[in-house]
Amino acid sequence: MSDNTFTKTDASFDTPYLSEYEITYVINLLSELKSKGTFLSNSLHDDIWLFSHEYSPGRTIKLDFGKIDKGLKQDDQLLIKCWIGSLLDKYRPSTCIHYFHHFCMAINITNFFSLDRIDHFVEWLHEDHITNNEKTYVLSTVFSFFDFSEIINSSNYLAKLYDIRNKIKFTKNPIELPSSKYILLFSYYLEKYFTDIEKDESFDDEEIIKKKILFYPILIWWNLTTIIPMRSTEFCLIKRDCLSEEKENSKYFITITRIKKPLDQKDIVNFYSKIEINDSIYHLLNNYIEITEEYGESETLISYRSLIYVDNTGRRKLQKRNLNSFNTNNLEKLLKRFYKEVINKYYQIEVSLNQRLSPNDTRHIAFVSLMMQGISPVEIARLGGHKSIAAQYHYSFHKEYWIDNEVFKLIKNYKNISNFDNNNIRYIPENVKLKAFESPTSSFRGELEIGYCSDSLIRCEAKECMNCSHWRIDLDDLKLRHDLIIEKVNKNRNNLIELMNFIYKVHTNTVLNITTSEHLGNEKDLQQTFQKVKSELQNLSKLIEIERSIY
Repeated sequence: MSDNTFTKTDASFDTPYLSEYEITYVINLLSELKSKGTFLSNSLHDDIWLFSHEYSPGRTIKLDFGKIDKGLKQDDQLLIKCWIGSLLDKYRPSTCIHYFHHFCMAINITNFFSLDRIDHFVEWLHEDHITNNEKTYVLSTVFSFFDFSEIINSSNYLAKLYDIRNKIKFTKNPIELPSSKYILLFSYYLEKYFTDIEKDESFDDEEIIKKKILFYPILIWWNLTTIIPMRSTEFCLIKRDCLSEEKENSKYFITITRIKKPLDQKDIVNFYSKIEINDSIYHLLNNYIEITEEYGESETLISYRSLIYVDNTGRRKLQKRNLNSFNTNNLEKLLKRFYKEVINKYYQIEVSLNQRLSPNDTRHIAFVSLMMQGISPVEIARLGGHKSIAAQYHYSFHKEYWIDNEVFKLIKNYKNISNFDNNNIRYIPENVKLKAFESPTSSFRGELEIGYCSDSLIRCEAKECMNCSHWRIDLDDLKLRHDLIIEKVNKNRNNLIELMNFIYKVHTNTVLNITTSEHLGNEKDLQQTFQKVKSELQNLSKLIEIERSIY
């Protein structure tokens, strides 16, 4: 969308699952698509939506909501239309109709997710004549609808559907995050860019300021939304005066404008998100507010007027009706521009379209990060702005990125991260001074599978010999044993993934109130598992540092 200036309508906003913002957002989106000749029907309330075919001029695509009008309440019909409408902001009409087709299948089987149809739905998902891909698409569609609507029965359904989803083998995942390699690459060059342009003598002072202000919203978006789960819309809606401080306690807070409100109004105090942040995030945001203050009024944290100044092509002012706010369309275009102008042109790195981040991807990353910090499911739901605790658990569980990112933070001395392969983090330590190349601790030389032990008393300090201070290796032997070291790295990563799967399972069972004797025992082991994860991360970072020292 080119603007988030909403047109008021006569629509009723009594539905408990929709906010006025969401309804008006879809109405305005359809209005814009209509002005472009894409949406050919009259309004949101039509039962048949017609779209021009993107590849066949003169042909149309039809979406018939009459297929699901089986005694549904008017509010339920509006909810479904707004969900489909929200998808139009991300996908082509043909893709949205694909979603709708699979949603109709689920609706017909479950009678709009009635409690007494759960087992029937589960049985249907186990039928052999339905392909795994078909099952996957139906489940992905249902999860998408549950995330948007958070209807009251969603938790009951999710309790049965998670296990099915995890067991299905499918040819292609409908929606995937970029690989950890490219997420790390983005993070690295985003931070690096703000340092490099300060030193770049090809830019004068004014150009440097303009370039920093232009991409500062991306820096804020990345740093904020990877620690606090939020929708890209919610990020864009953050108010200019969002920051607060408790000086006596040295605490900092940000207030998030959530587009979903709790069904139980008694929970509104806990739900409306005033969230504590660390001082670095506070100063990052506060610095941005200060340096963009001179460009004029802004209702949102991100100043659109500052973008007009630093990117004065003339198009920005003409394209936007409300210059006082920053919206999701602005964020999406700015992110694409960062990839094009910074990663591609400035750093000469090609990133394919399917490996680029989109504005909502960080929400998935934040959920996993919070879970691996040991944050409770209830608190994660509150931080993520979910009405139901279970709603967060259909997100992609991106274990690989979390592992790679944590290892990346542990290894401080690196030269670059552009040399990766698919299985391991591949960055080269700078001036590596490993104990492996230091003088032995004694004249003793106990041969090992990789290297040797230099302690005559063999006082083992670690389960893995390479992580012991007495371990040594000759450079020639290190090169010879490279493949074996890689094998150990992969084994360590697999151990980490198993531990993370255990944590994920315990969290999911806790959310869904599964209280078997096995689960109760697992909960007791949870803190011990977090300690094992920390230990395995330390081991992995040391192994990778050793492996990379060969180059």
